Amino acid sequence: MTRLTVLPEENDVRLDRVLERLLPGMGLRGRRRLCELGLVEVNGRPAPPSRKMRPGDVAEVREAAPADAPTPSAETLAADAHHNRLFSEDNPRLVTRTPHLAAVYKPASMHTEALAGKPGVSLQSMLPKILGEACRATLLNRLDFPTSGLTTAALDELGERQYRDAQERGLTVKRYLALLEGALEHDALAAQKLLLKNRSRVLVELDEHPDKRRHTEVHPLAVLDAADICRRLHLKEHGWTGRLPSAVTLAGCTILKGARHQIRAHCSALGHPLLGDRRYGAQLHPGEEDDEAFFLHHGRLIMPALDALALPVWLPLLDGRTAAQAERWLKS
Repeated sequence: MTRLTVLPEENDVRLDRVLERLLPGMGLRGRRRLCELGLVEVNGRPAPPSRKMRPGDVAEVREAAPADAPTPSAETLAADAHHNRLFSEDNPRLVTRTPHLAAVYKPASMHTEALAGKPGVSLQSMLPKILGEACRATLLNRLDFPTSGLTTAALDELGERQYRDAQERGLTVKRYLALLEGALEHDALAAQKLLLKNRSRVLVELDEHPDKRRHTEVHPLAVLDAADICRRLHLKEHGWTGRLPSAVTLAGCTILKGARHQIRAHCSALGHPLLGDRRYGAQLHPGEEDDEAFFLHHGRLIMPALDALALPVWLPLLDGRTAAQAERWLKS
């Protein structure tokens, strides 16, 4: 069990909100579902998500579903994984494979790893279908729920050593495509330290991080008309609300190692949050408060033992010139 004690400032706050301290990577919908499945207890008793908390209450969450929990069918996985997704036709798949490593594509609106109470809705649980039932692969990195693109799986111990060694030596280059709010006209380097511990929103400090593997390079590829982008991506039809930004920038972001929310937090600190990223200050975002969506895609992974490329499903919706420019940058 994982537990927390309710703080005085959390008096009269709903249980599903308080649980964000325990589960910073899970959206409000996921926390509500845990409560509805009876996996959350308050003072030793199952509690609904709407329960109003009092200082001193103890909330407990089971960390994982039972090991023998049944695996949902492929149809169930697909239906649940694509819930409230902008691009329901996007599916997980194998991108490339070596004898020791595999690059696997994760669509947006899918968890990388299994969550308590939802054992099947994750890329991790689908690896046997993607890589073969006999394969005992281990995921080596994770992407946020709304982020699409490449993840890496070790097919054996040597593959894991290859990946870890490349990470430590700064030999892993990860290229992302992102849609940012506002007009970014020049290259930018975000080198600040990130405050990660026990926070749902990563804070950007003033000091520069001495490790260049923790920096984010942001390269503007095209500054686009915001109204045209909203039309092309059908955001209004999907219930997005808020103020239209002055412009939208398609940017290439490069990191070497990375940390949780690194690109999201660094871009926000530059004054250009990801389009749709309410948590980091986006003006335009999904209408439902617990519906998290933005445009960030891990499109290229370069390391000594593996080189993989995957284009985002939304790229063809942009104008042809912009899409071609983004593809050239990823491949360069």
